[in-house]
Amino acid sequence: MSYHVYLSTIGRILLMFSPTFLIPAAVAYIYSERLDFFLIPFFAVIFLASLFFLLTRKKIPETTEEGEAYISVAIIWLLIPAFGSIPFILHGINPLDSFFESVSGFTTTGTTVITPENLPLSLLFWRSFMQWLGGFGIVLFALVFIPSIKRSSTLFMAEYPAVVLPKTKPKMRDMAIAIFRVYLVLTIAEIFILNFLGLDFFEAVVHTLSTLSTGGFSTRSESIAAFKDIRIEAVVSLFSFLGGMNFGLIYALTHKQLRSLADLEFRYYLFIIVLAILSLTAINLNRYGFLESLRYSSFQAISIMTTTGFTTVNLEEWSSSAKMILLILMLIGGCTGSTAGGFKVIRVVILIRYTILQIYKIIEPRTVKTIKYGDFALEKEIIEEVIVFFILYISIFIASSLVLTLFGYDFETSMSLSATSLGNVGPAFGVAAKSAAELSWIAKVVLIINMWMGRLEIIPVFTFLLSVVRREKW
Repeated sequence: MSYHVYLSTIGRILLMFSPTFLIPAAVAYIYSERLDFFLIPFFAVIFLASLFFLLTRKKIPETTEEGEAYISVAIIWLLIPAFGSIPFILHGINPLDSFFESVSGFTTTGTTVITPENLPLSLLFWRSFMQWLGGFGIVLFALVFIPSIKRSSTLFMAEYPAVVLPKTKPKMRDMAIAIFRVYLVLTIAEIFILNFLGLDFFEAVVHTLSTLSTGGFSTRSESIAAFKDIRIEAVVSLFSFLGGMNFGLIYALTHKQLRSLADLEFRYYLFIIVLAILSLTAINLNRYGFLESLRYSSFQAISIMTTTGFTTVNLEEWSSSAKMILLILMLIGGCTGSTAGGFKVIRVVILIRYTILQIYKIIEPRTVKTIKYGDFALEKEIIEEVIVFFILYISIFIASSLVLTLFGYDFETSMSLSATSLGNVGPAFGVAAKSAAELSWIAKVVLIINMWMGRLEIIPVFTFLLSVVRREKW
């Protein structure tokens, strides 16, 4: 592999990313705030992208191999948050906290080390705009402008790994454009609804960007609880739910393909959320009345399951059993092809069905049953990939939890921090319940690594690290 491939791919994506700094710069101009917060990283990105182009003037391959794409994705998802942290650094926040906030933004995690009330409006907008960009996926944007990727889908699969069915093989460029249209229409719709319900236009925009991206950054330290409005909670819950759905399914529904609602993953996604709401409502009856319990349980269950991470109550006041349910939801996450993080619903379904099948084979050794997704039997390779991913996911969750306990954090705090960072969720329990600002530097580094791996679904990061260890030619 040649470093020209990496520099060329990364350079083109950085060049495409650079104009995004002009939008918060416009916000800064409107509110008479510092433009250099965003103009400096804007020119820095252009300079680096131009440098990469100069270094790759020689002919490079017309297609990108899968391994090269994974490595490029892993590097991009470190470089972009690095540039995204510059506005926070210029504001006076230390580099580690700035990078943490930027990684949390672009990975749509939403765990914060900053008190939002202390930030200028342009930086509040930038935090949520990072999540909106990260939710849709910088790499998915790249597909529209970089058609030379091998099979036009390698980078897409690095960004949105999913169970690919034989029947669903549209052109990735067309799919990217179609999904972006859905994303944009839903964004505009939520902004107007929240504004109509009483949020000022700025807060409506900021919270919309954080909702549909399932990010969770807010302008208020109390999150959505600060508004004390059940109508706003209902709208945020609805769009969080949509953000956790497969956007291909939403696109199909906009074209009146109602049969799409019979999709296996969507049915389980809905079932798990309903089950969690009923369970949490029952558990919280000793704390609230029935309607209050249903209200708070519904919001928290949807917010955590979709990995949005907004809250309307102090989760530290909830019982251990309620927290355990939320922890499980953190690990599961939303649907494939969504903005949500986590292990993903369809993988859970496949694991459960595979386990049942193996037990059945012990009872009936001659059985020839297969695991199906809709009308299609899943290939053995897909099932093996799901099992490998499960092992990696749980191993990283356990390992990062152990590391945090070694540095003095209690078991509840360590497990929730590991789950929330790896699943790109946001809220945590224990000492980090309100903010991650007081965490030690080593804990912040662990969470940054988890957020990075969780957003890219582990494999690209492992591919990148393996290439570094092997010292392959770049």
